[in-house]
Amino acid sequence: MLTKIEIDGFKTFSNFELNLKPFTAVVGPNASGKSNLFDALQLLAALAETDVHTAFQDLRGEPEEFFRRTADGQSNTIRIAAELYLKSSGSDDFGRKFAVPSQRLRYEVELQIGYDRSGAPIGIYVTDEFCRSLKRSEDRANYLSPLNPNYGRYSVPFIRKNDSGDALLVRQDGPSKSGNPMQFSLREASRTVLSTISSAEFPHLYAVRQALSAIRFLEINPQAARKPSDRFEKTTLRPDAANLAAVLNRIREQTRRDDRPDGALSDIAADLASLIPSVCGVEVQADDRRDYAFNVRFTTDLTFSSRVISDGTLRLLALLTVLNDPDRRGTLCYEEPENGVHDGRIPTLVEIIREATLVRKGSGQTFQVLLNTHSPKVMEELHDEEIVAADLVTALKPGHTESTSRTRMRTGVTAESDLFEPEKHLSRAEVDRLLQRPGDSG
Repeated sequence: MLTKIEIDGFKTFSNFELNLKPFTAVVGPNASGKSNLFDALQLLAALAETDVHTAFQDLRGEPEEFFRRTADGQSNTIRIAAELYLKSSGSDDFGRKFAVPSQRLRYEVELQIGYDRSGAPIGIYVTDEFCRSLKRSEDRANYLSPLNPNYGRYSVPFIRKNDSGDALLVRQDGPSKSGNPMQFSLREASRTVLSTISSAEFPHLYAVRQALSAIRFLEINPQAARKPSDRFEKTTLRPDAANLAAVLNRIREQTRRDDRPDGALSDIAADLASLIPSVCGVEVQADDRRDYAFNVRFTTDLTFSSRVISDGTLRLLALLTVLNDPDRRGTLCYEEPENGVHDGRIPTLVEIIREATLVRKGSGQTFQVLLNTHSPKVMEELHDEEIVAADLVTALKPGHTESTSRTRMRTGVTAESDLFEPEKHLSRAEVDRLLQRPGDSG
């Protein structure tokens, strides 16, 4: 789970910092940078898995467009840092179990554009990477206290630059650790060190990679979600929900009991019925080819296949599937939860999301939801501490004719105005005014 994100040089972000809760809703008008935050998180997640070129290809736009533009020109550096809470143990892709003595870590990565002699861009490279344990005295995520995180006693970073600054040193801390750190050259580095960690020989770094890879983005495509799923389809929900039927089948099989034959599928159906009262059940079927499909049953004694149920129903079903998945973990990023939901049902939807993200003592498990919304109705149902207010601040630098914009996100929403720290705090009335501002997109 992410407890803090820092971004500099990416799109509209300049020296940006944001503390995150298990349930955080970024509220603001269009074109305020809400989607830019999700793009930065998507880049961070991709850099933990793949090379830099592929990571940028998965984003919307050309790679150079993601580097911040100001009145002074284009920045050639992007820096993203994240503070994380990690599970105390895990297993790698080979089934080897490992322990994570330090559950609070900080990870940083820096990227730069490389240019040829004519000034034309030739690539984007990793120029710095850093990872270390957080000390108990540094930890501001008080909501984690029921989990009693371990902090360990690691004074040497897990990833750091060498003294000459031309390579990264990676410390092994696993069962067969050696005395000397591994070294990775920074000369035109085309991927992060973190993306190369593939085993429990580096338990802390492997856990960081798992946590960043578990940042998920739900952008449901109703046409894709309607289709049957192959029996060999992956059973973690894809961003477009194309494998929804397979995931529903896995949840049913994983959680069913003699006294509860549909398992957690019953919970998904109950939550869907609380949002669409005419719903009374969700069914999963396997056809002759063993493809999985699903139906939604209504109180009118009618059952409709996935091919004909509405886009709004599919969108809600996919979200509720993630929220009720017994294997849910990591961070879910979801835009505009109000789409397809009647205003009268939004309080119920917000409460369902909030319940799924509760930090429970002794569980050791965390699940995080980050929302983007410009809906006053959604904001009305949020608790003050769940709201992050986003807007775009524009300033004209002395001696320049062009203005520069940056995204600002403020927490500390209160019923009354705080006149002393307007850059950090604001009232609900001010957030309401932000939502009335016209905008284009983003």
